[in-house]
Amino acid sequence: MIQDNVKIHDNFSLEIKSIYEILSEKKKTTYNTLTYLFIPNGLNINNQTYPKSKFYNDVKVYIRYNASEYTLDEILNVKTGPLHQLIKIVKKISGKKVSKKNKLEFESRVKMLGAILNNTLRTATLLLKNNRKSEIIKSIEYFNKLKKVLVIYRDLVLRIEALKVAEDLKNTIKYGDEYISNIINYYLIVWLEFYKINNVDKEILKELIAFIKEEQTYRKLQNFDVTNSEDYFDEILFHKRSQLKKFIESVLFLNRDIRKDGAFFEQSIFAFAAGLAMVFSTAVAFYYQQIYGNFTLPFFIALVVGYMFKDRIKASIGLLFVSRASSFYHDFKIKIKDSGANLIGIVKENFTFVPFNKLGPKVKKHRLKNKFIAADYNFLGEQIIQYKKKIVIYPKKFGEEISDNRLNSIVDITRINLYRFTTQMDDPKKEYSLLKKGKIINRVGNRIYHINLIQKFYTEKGITFKRYLVIMNRKGIKRIEPIELDAL
Repeated sequence: MIQDNVKIHDNFSLEIKSIYEILSEKKKTTYNTLTYLFIPNGLNINNQTYPKSKFYNDVKVYIRYNASEYTLDEILNVKTGPLHQLIKIVKKISGKKVSKKNKLEFESRVKMLGAILNNTLRTATLLLKNNRKSEIIKSIEYFNKLKKVLVIYRDLVLRIEALKVAEDLKNTIKYGDEYISNIINYYLIVWLEFYKINNVDKEILKELIAFIKEEQTYRKLQNFDVTNSEDYFDEILFHKRSQLKKFIESVLFLNRDIRKDGAFFEQSIFAFAAGLAMVFSTAVAFYYQQIYGNFTLPFFIALVVGYMFKDRIKASIGLLFVSRASSFYHDFKIKIKDSGANLIGIVKENFTFVPFNKLGPKVKKHRLKNKFIAADYNFLGEQIIQYKKKIVIYPKKFGEEISDNRLNSIVDITRINLYRFTTQMDDPKKEYSLLKKGKIINRVGNRIYHINLIQKFYTEKGITFKRYLVIMNRKGIKRIEPIELDAL
């Protein structure tokens, strides 16, 4: 199963986030995804101006585990859950000398609790927005459970600080405390804004505000937000929070070993082509040697011509075979490994420009839906980028190094920077005139460009499609709109 969404990452980058789940515990799970970008001809993006090297320079791929799903009740009560696993390892390092293994497990448990709690609060926020009344009623009870998690965790912080252990262990659990405080503070403010818009009961609003104030007081006592500037949104504060987020969520990161796909086959083809060319050149030399003899002008000319043809034969045969092989091999092969060097999966990438008539019939129909001008597609004119991925997940070693039995999916985050697309765009503001009540009125309108994005997913459960409209101008991406597709 694939969960997918596309959103704006920054002014010029869109982020495609896909979650790939393990469908079988015994065999590998395979996904194939095709992403099509339909780009107006006027932007001058084509296979001459935008080769593979530029595309892969504009694309960043991040692959990590997807944090396991727990409710607050499960975090508090499940014995195999992240909070109880942290309590367990704290007891271990409290009673004896800390081994390297226990030290690594302690750091992993602190990070895992933070990552899972963030996922839990994100899910709770979505539930709140989708099921307003039922979730709002349970708000005070939810606040109390969240406070209980904080009390238990901060009790562990005090226990670790009281021990005669290495300073980095004390820092690890403090970093966890600050990260948890950051995410709770963030979501509490999101909830407060939502409650105010929806005019919730004053008692709930009062409890929430009190909770936020309690947490802000604690943060002040712990010097979490101290900067040299009075500006709360100081650059140092942002940088610190960014580093802290990377530190905690690094427990989910997976290592990537990137290599050119089919490199051995390609070199073998080139060697074979060189051999054929050498056979031709040698045959020419032997033939003309017997006819004209050694050290004659005709024999010398024959050798030169044979060498010229040898060079061209080698290049032509090599390119022919490699171009044919591109349908079987991808551009890059990425081995995904965990921190213990266990192979978790393989991702293969391929980039190419494709003509409209080479697209599948369903992709064509989805693209032609909601056209602004009912004209022939070729008249409208677009260049089409096809970005293909093949994802294979091996469940045997999945999550082994962090011992989380609920871990069942990986997240593939692909960021595509569209800055190069803006270099040929017109000014974002354009003047136009109209006649109103006998007077000519000059107005200024927005000049925008539409980049259509269609995704095609092949899974073991079937084929699905999604389409998005990326609306941008020379200053960057303005918005991304999902397009509802017809059933075909």
